[in-house]
Amino acid sequence: MKRMILIPLSSALLALLVLGSGCKKLLGLERQKNWNFEPVVLDPHINRTAWQFLKEYATGPTRQDSVFYRMYQAIVYSGIDSTLYLQNNKTFIFLHNDAVYRLASNRITADCYFGYHKIGAATGTKWEDYPKDSVKNWLLYLIAEGEHTFGSVGPTPVKAKTLQPPNTYVQNPESVIYFNLVNNENMKFRINDFIGSKMMTQTRAAGFISTNGPVHIVDRVVDYIP
Repeated sequence: MKRMILIPLSSALLALLVLGSGCKKLLGLERQKNWNFEPVVLDPHINRTAWQFLKEYATGPTRQDSVFYRMYQAIVYSGIDSTLYLQNNKTFIFLHNDAVYRLASNRITADCYFGYHKIGAATGTKWEDYPKDSVKNWLLYLIAEGEHTFGSVGPTPVKAKTLQPPNTYVQNPESVIYFNLVNNENMKFRINDFIGSKMMTQTRAAGFISTNGPVHIVDRVVDYIP
C-alpha cells in the first residue's frame, strides 16, 4: 500500500516538467507558492479521455498548453483514426514536443524523432518529410493493449502487444513493447528496458489515469531495438 500512495504524488510532480514550470495551476490544482509545505497525495485521475487530454494540451494558446502539439500534427498528417485514443483497456504513450523535435547547440538531437529517423544523411524538419504510413505505424506502436501503469508494473519488464500491425518491422515482428519500473526510491517508469535492449526510453511523466486508460509521456524517441 505504501508504494501506491507515493505514486500519484510522483506523477504529478513530474507533470510540472511537462506542462511548464511557469504554470500557476497543474490540471486545475494550485501550484505550490513556497517551500514550507507538507507532503500531500495528488489524485492521478485526469477525469477526461486520453483524446481529450491530448487535444487540450496540443491546441492551447501558450507553450505550456501545447506540449503535445507535434504529436497532434502527426495524428492529423498520418490519418490515423483518432477514435483509437477513445478505446478502453489501452495504455497510451504521448509525445512531448521534445520527443519529436529537439535542439542542442542549434542542432537537431539524435534522440528525437526527426534526428533519429534521418532522410538519407539529413535530419527531418517536419512530418511531411516522412511517408504517412511510416508516421502512422509509429503512432500505432505507442498504443498498447491492456492497462500498464504503477501498481500493475514492477521491476521485471512486462510485455504488451501494440496496435502496430505484426511484421511491420523485421526487428519487432510481434510489434510488442515493454514496461517496467526502476527498482529504487524514485520508481522511474521505463519503456523497452528489457534484457539486451539497445534503446530504452525513460518517461518524462507517467501514471496519468484517463477515463479510458493510463497515459505516459516521453520526451525522447521510442523504438524497439533488441
